[in-house]
Amino acid sequence: MVVGKRDFVMNRLVKCLKEKYEVSVQTMEKPGDEIQFLKRKMVLHHDGRLSIQTHYKHVQQMCALMGLSRRLQSKKTPGHSDMDLQDNTGEVSPDLAKKFRTCVGILLYLASDLPHCQHVVRHLATYSTAPTQKSLVVLKHLVSYLACHEDICNISLQWRRGRNAGVFHQYGTEPGETILEVFTDSDWASDKTSRRSVSCATMFVGGCLLFSSSRTQKLVSLSSAEAEVYSCSSGASDAIMLSRLLAWMTGFKVTIHLHTDSSGARGILQRQGVGRVRHLSCRILWLQQLISDGVIRLGVVAGSTDPADIGTKRLPNGRLRSLMFLLGMYNVPSGALEGADEPGIVFRKKQHLMNKRLGPHELEGM
Repeated sequence: MVVGKRDFVMNRLVKCLKEKYEVSVQTMEKPGDEIQFLKRKMVLHHDGRLSIQTHYKHVQQMCALMGLSRRLQSKKTPGHSDMDLQDNTGEVSPDLAKKFRTCVGILLYLASDLPHCQHVVRHLATYSTAPTQKSLVVLKHLVSYLACHEDICNISLQWRRGRNAGVFHQYGTEPGETILEVFTDSDWASDKTSRRSVSCATMFVGGCLLFSSSRTQKLVSLSSAEAEVYSCSSGASDAIMLSRLLAWMTGFKVTIHLHTDSSGARGILQRQGVGRVRHLSCRILWLQQLISDGVIRLGVVAGSTDPADIGTKRLPNGRLRSLMFLLGMYNVPSGALEGADEPGIVFRKKQHLMNKRLGPHELEGM
């Protein structure tokens, strides 16, 4: 899917692609237009927002496999409380294990459109080889949540403030420069069995969510700062790939701004060499060099407003909805962003930062 001016898309991009490939094209130009692509429905709204909705049949299939009724579900968050406990339960039967793997496969396919569920999907994927009774309970809870929030689980994109717009403020940029914002976070030693940490990264262009991920770190971190550094490294790797893709597609220079809420991680990344933390892997030296050369610019974000917190741990309903607002999750029945009616501390702090960094004339134009 490409969003851009009609002349560029139809007369330049599509024309270039048709020279080498067989291409079919669907367009959305006015409010109310919608298209179906890769089992997703994309709708253009009157405020210029583009919403992307997953097909309802995926949730129907998982409900059927788990023996759940879509009408009887009422879960407020995607994560079950048992996720935080050590798993001492036994394995499920071969028949249930097959159904479990089928559901996890569907969830992995949907995960890119469900950033608020990626932490739970990642957790469930670790049980694919040998599903347990506990993991089955967590899976049923997630499927129940998706069944009763089917109209809320939508990504929305609204391009209003330009290529130099950030989630919280505008960036000073050169003409023709695009800002790629990267927010990272980690939950240190969250796995009660392996004591490995969880990393999350969210990436924005023009204030729109471009990519998000939730991953289990491969190494056991000996401190929270080390876990945050590995999270920054993972996010930076993805950001470099996306920046090159954006530069190729748009022809504009792309500058990466990497944000973390860890002062310890920033201290490690802003120096040269491992210092006293001699066990750090070599990829940290690689990231230090990129920051020193100015390829990646390191920034700070408050822990209470870090969008990447959504993919590191199980969150209460209020906190989850506030972060869903920052990610642009759209509520179809209400016609507004999820969490807009009860934004909580995240949105209030966001508004405070925007009012502080932007002038009144700029705010009126947003």
